[in-house]
Amino acid sequence: MELLIPGLMLVALMIYVSTKIKKNAALAYERETVETPEFSIIKPEGFICPVDHGEELLFAAYSKEYGRDHADGFRQVSTEVRMFTDADFDEVRERVKVDSVRIISENIGILNGGKSCVIEAERVEDGITLETFYKIIVSEGKVYQLTVAVLPEYKVDYAGKVEELLSSFTLK
Repeated sequence: MELLIPGLMLVALMIYVSTKIKKNAALAYERETVETPEFSIIKPEGFICPVDHGEELLFAAYSKEYGRDHADGFRQVSTEVRMFTDADFDEVRERVKVDSVRIISENIGILNGGKSCVIEAERVEDGITLETFYKIIVSEGKVYQLTVAVLPEYKVDYAGKVEELLSSFTLK
């Protein structure tokens, strides 16, 4: 009997902590607007931003789910933003083309007074084919590149979220 009360208190505390952890984990996958000094982007629902995404990336996010079979080491969708100070707009566009197996579409225009481009391409990474969307924008001598990579079998499922990422990515 002396151990029953402390045991019940411990179980109650564990349930409380577990519930809080699950609630906070669910919040990490909710839709949110990410604002930085350089850009803003909407992270769609079902994506999570890793805490440590490396210094070379300004932003990274990916889906909770992985691919199947031979692509089980890849997220169904992943996205990242990089900034280039060592290359101009045309050089970054050319890098995308060189890294791609096939260019599906390319639309060049002006966005907020600077050159911009959206490229849909197919590339291969570690033997896995990825449908990849690039949005390249120039501002104040810096080139920003949003990359969204989707496993082909999930392209239709994530079409709305890919479009949200591409359309919401803007420079300040």
